[in-house]
Amino acid sequence: MRLPALSLLILAAVYLAAPCQAGSSDVSLVDLPLRRAMLQSQCPIQYCNSGRNCIYSSRTKKWRCTACLNQRIPNGAKSECVCPAGFFPTSDGKCSLCKDNMFCPQGQSALRSTARPCPANTVTLRRGAKSINDCFNSPGYSYRKTSDGVRAEPCGVNTWTTGLKKQTTCTACPTGFKTDPETVPGSHTNSDVCQAPAGSFVTGVSTTLCPKGEYSDDYSLATACKTCEDLYDGPGITTAREGATSAKNCTWLEPGYALMDDKKRAILTAVDLINTPISGAKKCPQNYYCPGGDPNGAGMPKRCEHGMWTEEEGASSPDECVAPPGMYLPDGVLTAEDKRIRHCPHGTYKETWQRVGIAGCLPCGVGYWLSDKTIFLNELDPNTGTIRQQIGVRGSTDSCYIQRGMGAVFERNQTTSATVLRAIICPADHYGVVGVQGTDDIWKKYGRLATPCTQCPTNMITSGDSANLKVANIQVINPTNDQQTGDFVAESSEGYYTVDSCFTKPGYGYLQGASQKCADGYWSAGGTRLPCTQCPFGRTTNFDTNINSDAANCTKYIAGFGELNSIPQLCAIGQYQEPQVNVGTACQACPPSLTTRTVGGASRDACDLCAAGWGTIALNTTCKSCQDGYYGDADRKDSACTKCPGGRSFSYDWQGVDDIFTPQTTSKPLSSSQADCVADFAQTVEGAFYLDLQYKLGAGDELKLVPARENLQSCVQDCREEAKCAAATFDYETLKCWSWQPATQESFVANGGVAFKLLSSTNLAASTKVAAQEMGSGEYSFIPDGVNTPARIATSSRNTPVATTSLRACLKACSNVNLCSGVVFGQLSGEDTIAADSCKLIMGTSLPGNSLRTLIKANFMGLNTNQVVSKGYYSQPGSTTVEICGASLTGVQGFFCPGGPRPGAAPRQQCADPNIVGTQMMAGSESAADCSGWLVAGWYWTGSAVEGCPTDHYCRGGGKYKNAGSGFGATPCPAGTSADAGTPSAPGETSIGGCNKLKAGFYYDGSGLISSSSVKTCKEGFYCETEGKVIVFDPLTATTDAEGLKQCPAGTSSTQEADNSVAGPKVINDCNRLLAGFQWEGTGTGALEITADKVNPCAADTYFGGERKIESETELMCTQCPEGTGVAASGIDTTPGAKIVNDCKKLYAGYWYNGISSGEISTTTVVPCPAGKFCTGYPIAVKSITTIGTPVLPSNCPDGTTVAAGLPNVDADAWWTANKDAREATALSTTLTSGGNGAKVNTDCKTLVAGWWFTGSTTQTVDQCPADSYCVGGATFSSWTGTSDVGKATCPTGSGSSIGAKVINDCNKLKATYYFSGGATVSGGATGSIKPCEPNFYCPGTGTNSFTVGTGAPAAGNFACPEGANSAASSDDSSDCKDLQPGWYYTGSGSISTDNVLKCPVDSYCDGTTDISVPGSGSGAAQGIASCPTGSGTVGTWSAAAAGAGSRDELNDCRRVYPGYYYYGDNTCTAGIVITSGAAICTFKLCDDPSTDSYCPGAEIASSAASSFQVNAGRFSCAAEDATRPTCDVIPGVDCSSSSQCIS
Repeated sequence: MRLPALSLLILAAVYLAAPCQAGSSDVSLVDLPLRRAMLQSQCPIQYCNSGRNCIYSSRTKKWRCTACLNQRIPNGAKSECVCPAGFFPTSDGKCSLCKDNMFCPQGQSALRSTARPCPANTVTLRRGAKSINDCFNSPGYSYRKTSDGVRAEPCGVNTWTTGLKKQTTCTACPTGFKTDPETVPGSHTNSDVCQAPAGSFVTGVSTTLCPKGEYSDDYSLATACKTCEDLYDGPGITTAREGATSAKNCTWLEPGYALMDDKKRAILTAVDLINTPISGAKKCPQNYYCPGGDPNGAGMPKRCEHGMWTEEEGASSPDECVAPPGMYLPDGVLTAEDKRIRHCPHGTYKETWQRVGIAGCLPCGVGYWLSDKTIFLNELDPNTGTIRQQIGVRGSTDSCYIQRGMGAVFERNQTTSATVLRAIICPADHYGVVGVQGTDDIWKKYGRLATPCTQCPTNMITSGDSANLKVANIQVINPTNDQQTGDFVAESSEGYYTVDSCFTKPGYGYLQGASQKCADGYWSAGGTRLPCTQCPFGRTTNFDTNINSDAANCTKYIAGFGELNSIPQLCAIGQYQEPQVNVGTACQACPPSLTTRTVGGASRDACDLCAAGWGTIALNTTCKSCQDGYYGDADRKDSACTKCPGGRSFSYDWQGVDDIFTPQTTSKPLSSSQADCVADFAQTVEGAFYLDLQYKLGAGDELKLVPARENLQSCVQDCREEAKCAAATFDYETLKCWSWQPATQESFVANGGVAFKLLSSTNLAASTKVAAQEMGSGEYSFIPDGVNTPARIATSSRNTPVATTSLRACLKACSNVNLCSGVVFGQLSGEDTIAADSCKLIMGTSLPGNSLRTLIKANFMGLNTNQVVSKGYYSQPGSTTVEICGASLTGVQGFFCPGGPRPGAAPRQQCADPNIVGTQMMAGSESAADCSGWLVAGWYWTGSAVEGCPTDHYCRGGGKYKNAGSGFGATPCPAGTSADAGTPSAPGETSIGGCNKLKAGFYYDGSGLISSSSVKTCKEGFYCETEGKVIVFDPLTATTDAEGLKQCPAGTSSTQEADNSVAGPKVINDCNRLLAGFQWEGTGTGALEITADKVNPCAADTYFGGERKIESETELMCTQCPEGTGVAASGIDTTPGAKIVNDCKKLYAGYWYNGISSGEISTTTVVPCPAGKFCTGYPIAVKSITTIGTPVLPSNCPDGTTVAAGLPNVDADAWWTANKDAREATALSTTLTSGGNGAKVNTDCKTLVAGWWFTGSTTQTVDQCPADSYCVGGATFSSWTGTSDVGKATCPTGSGSSIGAKVINDCNKLKATYYFSGGATVSGGATGSIKPCEPNFYCPGTGTNSFTVGTGAPAAGNFACPEGANSAASSDDSSDCKDLQPGWYYTGSGSISTDNVLKCPVDSYCDGTTDISVPGSGSGAAQGIASCPTGSGTVGTWSAAAAGAGSRDELNDCRRVYPGYYYYGDNTCTAGIVITSGAAICTFKLCDDPSTDSYCPGAEIASSAASSFQVNAGRFSCAAEDATRPTCDVIPGVDCSSSSQCIS
């Protein structure tokens, strides 16, 4: 039967209260009845699946359960139903899956939970963890098993892990990568925590130190560092070294830069980098140099010494401090005050930025050159860089100047051949430059150029009247102060400065912008710019006078003028005046038969027209009285007589038939107009006309009856043929013909006469008078015999008197009466007076039907109204014929005819003597004065005698000379010709054709007859050695006399006279105009003798652009091309050379063309080759300036080389001399050299640039300085074919350099086992800055990285071994730091560093007896470390080994006893903790070993001394604490750590 429940409870309580045997787990029953009762009751094991599964053991007297309920399982003793591992009991008796991050061992108590948290920083991967082994390390932690369980330790510096895999070590960051020390423990959960530390950046799978000028101020994965340039928004600031870790490291300066404050001003002094706001850097100020580096040390800007300048901002070296253009640095040892740059003296200039002495100031030339400070240098404010002031310097050839009234000419010393540019005051008759007015009121012409004084224009001179156009004085250099000038008085004839100061010479006038010699008839006193003054009216100058400078020279009459009424007048028609007759000479009359065409006949030749009434019968015949029926009109244009017009007719009506009579025409001798043309037979009126004439013969009254004629015409013809017949009467009825022949011998003077009216040969009279037109021609035929002839006219026909005593009035009365046929007049006295009442009109009759018809015949011999025989004519006594006085030749006793009162009373008279030699008498001679009165051709009047025509004249003869001036009759030959002279007894030339010899300076152009148009002054560019050359005129092949007109030698020219009458160039010496592009190579001595061989084209490298005058044998050489340039010679003697400076386009080696400004070729635009460059050119290679203004640049020297800048030669001559061989080279040649001292070919670049060396040996080249060397530059190798290396020095032992190192401080790369001790320089040796690596350091070298050198620069390259790891001397790698020190250990991962040589951790000891061995790859086990025995640990914090137990350097430092453990040992543990193989003695055990009667709360052994290590330290008896709870039978090492865990 079952016991009641209460009974069971009582039994259980008894059971629990019963004492238990130690170590027994069986249930003991005190008596059999109780046992039986328990067997009969339910199973006492809770949650046991009762029944047969709950078994009582009689042997052990204990219940056992073999199967449990609710997921429970029996425990090992089967005494309880506990939750299985991975579960924990719940209040409802079930088991629940163990929670996350907890583990649940199989329970030891049915009621008590076994769930335990995983150790700190460990986690489970899932729920249901069964043991601590299911606890894994969290990400960022490593996993460590210890004797007391599991620990997770955070990844240390520079390591990481993803955790969850029981990684016993964290993964080391790749080399160079580090973790941020600010991160919290456990945060190193992936590789991203491995970052480039401050001062570096990520490059692929590694890190690189930030280069100089960059920084990184934090841990990051950035692939680039921040730059100082970005920080300060511009260049110039850098860092002292690589690996900068902060923007504050951007304090060092790059070369050529200075710091800049917040106001953008350069900081030129020491600066508080912490408290001074810095806004960046700016280029080193002008006139400072900034080496770069520590701004408070070597990098501080430094002022150029001696006041020198830098060419621009940004200088980095004192070598860049130079004397600027226009300034020089005095030579020699001077005081600091005197050793300062100075301005170049007056008269010099300097174009270059160069540190030279006063020799660098080149003279502008010789003579009166001055120079101004015309080039302005901008002096910049050193703080702001703005222009502070402009300083004028003599910095260019354009600074050189000459003054107003001066010129600059090249001259060559005949002894030294040196050519210099001399500034002169322009001499008389020249004028110099005008210039521009300077601020000092001096007028200046700038530029070092040849500016010859300009000669006054031809035939002009400078005059004192233009004193206001000249300078009185000029400025010259003050001999006591070369920066100042003083006055120099110019000569009175010097210093003219404008063409306006040039005036005409005496005898010259100014016309059309030029001075011209006064033409004949003009004069000028000169000294003006006015035209010549014309001589007074009608006057001219003596042609034999070359210069006419005064009105008194007007001593001759102009040809065609003569004296009349005491004043000069143009000669009238029919008169002439030869040239060059003296003033006061009257005009000469033309010969009677000749006249002039116009007034002002200028010579006897002007009498070339027959006079009125005279004419030529045939071509080229002489003038004679026009023949019967012709007249010579005074207004005609030629000398032919004109046939009288006809057409006049007379009618007569007979018995209804109108008989028309048409007369012939006739004219009186010397008829001069158509009015003199009359009908040879005429009737007074038309119709029936009859004049009652008394026809009788002899004393009788018989009429002369002509045999009957068939008509009127035949009757008239009979009268026409009978000279004595004066009229004819015809009877139509009887056909009888009467001839009236009133022959008489009486004169008009004694007896008067009869005058019959003559009628015009045309129907309209020529006279303009109406009466004349209707009633006659106005002319009458006179018949002398005033007594008998009228008696032969019927009285009835002459009974009409006219009251007048004037014959003209008597005739006029007849002319006005139609039927009047003529007049009878009485005695004639004088030319017009007749006897009173003697004028009777002869009246004809007009009776229609009358058969008689009278026609009156014109009487030729009496047509002289006044009946006086004119002078020049004669009528011998007894003759009625009037004839012209005849001509007579030389040696003939001629006649003259003074005329007379009437025919028959005007005899001719014979001259007393024959005509003298050279004279003649012309027809019409009038008086004895005409005897020998005309000149024969070939003769002239000297003023006192007649002689043969003089030289250079021709004498046409015919002129009346007796009242003429000297030279009359002689006509000058055309200018430029000459004629042979006659003699006093022999004639000279008679026509212009005799002027057939040329004079020097003239030529005959072959265009026709000799005249002023065919003989010309010699042409420009020719000379005419024509004196005496005979002109041969051939109208078919007229050509120029080749012997006369000769061309000037090539390169010269002559001047043609503007006046064709003035001789031109006569001889070759007149070819004295030296043309552009030619030079005169005179002998230097002796008289001038121009020859072709002395005139040559400008030689190679010379030019000349203007004309010059060859005045002596002194050379006139072409101007040398500017230094460095040249031009080829023309190569042909007749072809000019270079004419302008811009023709000098050939560049010589050593020079280059910059093309600045206007680009005109000069010493400003063509300059020596600059430093570091070579300028190829002639004679090495062809190089020319192709386009003015387009530079021809130099070539860079081969890499690594340089060469000094070329310097201009001292003067032009030095260049000329030095360049001789190159100039004369006929082909390109590399063996020749030009005269420049600049580099010419690449092999001239033999000075090494810093960072380069000459390799010598077999390579013979210039290469970058090799690694581990430095090449300071400046060294020069002698030849590019040399075999010795030049310019390279080896870096100090232990140091190295990159390729291209320039100075020893570039040896800033360290070799392994060496380090840099710091400071401003790299040096070797015992005391140098490159030292062997010291113990406890390792010196790996810097590889490609460099260390910083400079004032205050820190040591570099020596890395201290991590604390706790030592090295030997000369170590080169961190792996050499392998000597672990007590208290330190190596983690086993990565290179030895502070990241993996660590202080011995808690609960470990590191005895320092191990050398570190770095694993080849991956991670290995930690080295030099041992864990404290399980259950023990270290005490306190780590301290140095000397500090005692805290040093953790030995096993005995494991003095902490952890709870659940105790120190165990036998009584012999005198050596402290001892661990032996097999058994553990003198060590630590679990609290329940060997029994469970104690608890172990943990303890700390106070001392490491062996005696203090007490056996059973840290273990306490449970019973001693509480006898009711004598045991502690729970989880070893976990429980039993306090008395509270003791149970009953």
